[in-house]
Amino acid sequence: MTITTQRVHWDLNYDVHLGATWGRFMAGLTERKILANRCPDCSRVFVPPQAYCESCFVRTGDWLELPSEGVVEAFTVAWQSFRGGPTPPYAIAGIRLEGASTLLMHYVQGLDLSDPSGVREQLPPGTRVRAVWAEERTGQILDIAYFEKA
Repeated sequence: MTITTQRVHWDLNYDVHLGATWGRFMAGLTERKILANRCPDCSRVFVPPQAYCESCFVRTGDWLELPSEGVVEAFTVAWQSFRGGPTPPYAIAGIRLEGASTLLMHYVQGLDLSDPSGVREQLPPGTRVRAVWAEERTGQILDIAYFEKA
């Protein structure tokens, strides 16, 4: 008999080195600023920012501040919990902030998630949303507490 699956449990605490690009992005969040950067070759605007353009493979250049509003392009609802995560159900959306070429993934609140069959109608693609800022900000992605319909 060959064993092909083994259950493993890890309970880890660890520090992540953000680097200059993500460090600047997180520092901006403490000031209620959503910072992005632009590729000097193709002009794509990245949020979260990237050190290098994923299309041109060149170092990104200009930094800019984006508005805290955008549109939902896709979303999902988590119905199951996991250790350290929020209490389900909760919605996560791919949000294209105004001026961005990429999507920012974040929580969306203010939806009625009690009936799974009605969720799709509440957040169709193109729904405008805006950031709701945490009262206390510490340089983490949850300095944007969540997004809500605009």
